[in-house]
Amino acid sequence: MRPAGLALALAALAFSAGVASCDAQADRDYPGEPLATLRGQVAGIPPLPPLEAAMLWQRGPPPSTDDQELATRAPVQSTFPATFTIRLYQPPPAAARRRLASGEVSFARGNAAAVPFGIATSQVPALPGAQSPSYGVDVDHWVIHLDADVPPSSLTAWWLGAALPAGYHLLRVTAVDPACIGAAELEACVAALVVLGVPDDGTQHPGTARGFCLAPYRLSPAPGGELIVLHLGTYGLPAGGGPCP
Repeated sequence: MRPAGLALALAALAFSAGVASCDAQADRDYPGEPLATLRGQVAGIPPLPPLEAAMLWQRGPPPSTDDQELATRAPVQSTFPATFTIRLYQPPPAAARRRLASGEVSFARGNAAAVPFGIATSQVPALPGAQSPSYGVDVDHWVIHLDADVPPSSLTAWWLGAALPAGYHLLRVTAVDPACIGAAELEACVAALVVLGVPDDGTQHPGTARGFCLAPYRLSPAPGGELIVLHLGTYGLPAGGGPCP
């Protein structure tokens, strides 16, 4: 073999050996770095029933929790307090993606939850209510995934409480009794949304300025590293009707 041909053969052999070596060392089960990590604990008096922590993506309009899709499970450590870590490696399912209005950034909304150990995916929609005392969602937080950066002067930025970048975010959820919103406060809220292009037809229909302003909750970004707490028997936002602050 000529010297040039011998050199090419040796180079090809070295390259193929390197690829084989890398393949042998790679862990085929390694899922990659998580896109988001949630840490928290389950509140309850021990001994707790067998539980798993889970991410439930909400397919219905905010703030509903009665049409959900189980995406991720994580073991709950049998310590006191019972702790868990949920790692999200994939974007949310397409069925959970929505927009507040045409032209707004699409988002997906999820809740961390405690679910009975080994529950089937088909059983998840029937969980809310008294059917399972080993169930509860974190109603104090929503996990939001944004498909793009949120413009500052947009309805979505107003809704989130900040113009957040694309990706996963943990948001605090504060329950609001619409009956406690005064007339002046409501009109100021409506005027601010009209400037953002939200229609005001005088009704509280979904998608209108008054519909957004009279929603029974407000959102704000949670501080980094904030723990989430799963309360068994808790399924959604508390009902209004109590004394106003």
